[in-house]
Amino acid sequence: MLKVKNREVISELAKLTYKANKKRNLLTVTAIFLTTFLISTVLSLGLSYWNTISLRQTRMTGMDYDIELSEPTEEQVSVIRRMDTVTYAGLYVKCAVVSQYQDRLLDKLRLFWMDDICWEKQTIPALETYTGTYPQKENEIMLSLSALKDMGISSPRTGIAIPLMYQTLSEISDNTVTQKNFILSGWFTDYTGSSKGFVSKEFYQETGVKQTDLTQGMLKISLRNSLYSKEDIIQMQNKIGLSRTQFIDADYDTISNFCKVTAALLGLLLLIFFSGCLFIYNTLYISISKDIHYYGQLKTLGTTSAQIKALIYRHVIWNSLKGIPLGLAFSAVIAKLIIPQALHVVNPTISEKDVVMISPGVFIIAAVFSLLTTFVSSNKPANMAKDCSPVEAMRYAGVSGKEKIHRRGGNITSMIKQNLLRDKKQFVVILLSLSLAVSLFLVVNVVIRINNAKWILNSSYDYDLRVLNQTMLDEDEYQAITDDLIETIRSLDRVKDVRVVKSAAASVPYQEDMYGEYYKKLYESRYSPGNYEDDMKSYKQNPDDDLFTCRLVGIDEQQFDKLTREFGIKLDKDDFKNGKIALISMNLVDIDNHIVHKKLNFTPRGNSETNKEENIEIGAVIKDCPAYYAGGYNPELIVSNSYLEKIMDNVITELLQIDYDESYSIKTENTILKLIKENHALSYDSKLERYSEMKVSENQVKILGNSIGIIVMILAILNYINMMAASIQNRSKELAILESIGMTTKQIQKMIIGEGAGYAGISLILAMFTGIPSSYAVFYNLNIYGIPFSIPLFSNLVLVIAIIIICITAPVLILKRLYNGTVIERLRE
Repeated sequence: MLKVKNREVISELAKLTYKANKKRNLLTVTAIFLTTFLISTVLSLGLSYWNTISLRQTRMTGMDYDIELSEPTEEQVSVIRRMDTVTYAGLYVKCAVVSQYQDRLLDKLRLFWMDDICWEKQTIPALETYTGTYPQKENEIMLSLSALKDMGISSPRTGIAIPLMYQTLSEISDNTVTQKNFILSGWFTDYTGSSKGFVSKEFYQETGVKQTDLTQGMLKISLRNSLYSKEDIIQMQNKIGLSRTQFIDADYDTISNFCKVTAALLGLLLLIFFSGCLFIYNTLYISISKDIHYYGQLKTLGTTSAQIKALIYRHVIWNSLKGIPLGLAFSAVIAKLIIPQALHVVNPTISEKDVVMISPGVFIIAAVFSLLTTFVSSNKPANMAKDCSPVEAMRYAGVSGKEKIHRRGGNITSMIKQNLLRDKKQFVVILLSLSLAVSLFLVVNVVIRINNAKWILNSSYDYDLRVLNQTMLDEDEYQAITDDLIETIRSLDRVKDVRVVKSAAASVPYQEDMYGEYYKKLYESRYSPGNYEDDMKSYKQNPDDDLFTCRLVGIDEQQFDKLTREFGIKLDKDDFKNGKIALISMNLVDIDNHIVHKKLNFTPRGNSETNKEENIEIGAVIKDCPAYYAGGYNPELIVSNSYLEKIMDNVITELLQIDYDESYSIKTENTILKLIKENHALSYDSKLERYSEMKVSENQVKILGNSIGIIVMILAILNYINMMAASIQNRSKELAILESIGMTTKQIQKMIIGEGAGYAGISLILAMFTGIPSSYAVFYNLNIYGIPFSIPLFSNLVLVIAIIIICITAPVLILKRLYNGTVIERLRE
């Protein structure tokens, strides 16, 4: 065989061959285009998705920082700001609590002062929106929209007067209530859900509060490297020297959590890349294998194997030069125009120009990946064409040479099994492509579930609406939540449950066997009220000291059932109702259950002349108290409402927890709010309003997450259709033979449908085995809200049904398109 060395001849031959195979080249260009487009779009969406979730978590915190130092001294602030590892360190001091606006009582509206660093570098990035300026004058104030809502101000304007009554938080304060007319300098929105306001430095200095006061001052520290270890924090502590009550609040699992999250994201990225690689490989393999006869004929004319390989690579280069730029261009359009507009629609506060989704690095990665994948994918079929002898090339029928087809039985089921496994490479590729795409979709759905506003709120809110009596902290407290109001709310059609919590103060004499260990741990903590020996001596002599009062909390049967179910407690309801047993709530420090089954002595404080010392058995210790207000340092004592009313007169209702028949019901909530609207002694906390605040960012997460899942699924489906089209076309002669010996068209369609159903069923089973564990791993590493693990059933069920329908219908449609002409004509082709 003579070796042809004329490059011009090969070049001309490549051009002629390329022009002759326009449809096939169009398919290859489409594959390269789609892979480039999908990879670059997924990467762009992924980066934006990550940024969106990170921003959402920052807004939930209300400030952008890494660690914080409590009660910082001026010297410590100066030392920390000079550290090479620190980017910013902003001061944040709580200096006053507002109790009333005009005739409205307010619920713990806290006022903070922050320095310029804390406001500009750490707070503004965490706000969704803000209007106006930070307070500069002594009488200026900036409030959250939550605070303005509690005041009844729905349309705020800068410069309006805000008359407030407040108390300073100075350690030497005598709790005097001060009235002051503030001027609104601005307002803001965040996701913390708390009512708060910012004040000027001049006002902060007048309150007498110091940044070193216990629990009031904080130094918010932003590190140059957010990945820090416990050793890094210890080094910082050694440099600044902490006092006994100070602490640095840090997450020592930052590095391990980052590694877990990164591993999960890299795994997802590899799945996406692998799907794209399969798509290009399948297309090129099919395209080149169809020309095996042609390459065999060229060899008989003297074309060498190297020249055939060079000819194939020329086609690959030309197709890449068309497909890759087109893919990048379409991806840029999606990233620059469509996605930003969609995000702007769900959140009008986001300007389209503010959504930065195009990164040069993304396009470089996508282009390099597609180019490398194209050449690597073409290498094996090119070698197959190069190494195939002319005789083998003429005999080639698109099936592996190692394949042996055994016809055992004439039933359709056996034929389906044999056809599925006849080309093991195709079988594995299709299963991998589909199962990986479904697994990725499962993971993305779980990530979306983690950021689902309803799931987050349902885990953190155990009520739809809470109505709070704001007079509980006043000396002239009164029954703002009347029995008539409770019954009216209960009688509403769409109200499922109303849980009533009542409360009062009680005196608890010192009892060593009950609280001795508790007080030792309390005085060892940073919340220590003073000197242990002196305070215990004073407590024993004067058990009525306000510092050691106990909050006596009364609950109804519904609340009792909820608490016992939530904490897994088994107590006799009748004994609890009759005042034979009670619950203890521990919040400040943890102690063991050694006090369970012991009896506690206490005396209710109230307006009854018959108040006498009571004795009750402790049935269990729980973490969370259903009451809102706290008492002294003694743990809260939880009893039944009926028992509390028996030992006291005129017990005040502290709050109501209301559940709707249908959560997040606007109609139900508006009906209840109308009932309490005119009562300015009541405030409320609404799960629905928190949902409205969080829904916007949830929609952003959904758009980006679902876009990633859909794009990957499109890639897998195209892969499947491509492979099935090639399989049916390669078997066209075989199908014609089957029909010629008596097999009907209906039976052939049934066989093809069975093959599609087999691919769908096996790939879905594999996806369940890989996707569910992967989903749980991603969920475990990204779940910062503490919500329980669950799989979104509806969206995944829709996906499963769609996969089954596509896998069944696509082969039939392909068969109908290729199944033209009579049996004799198809046998001749």
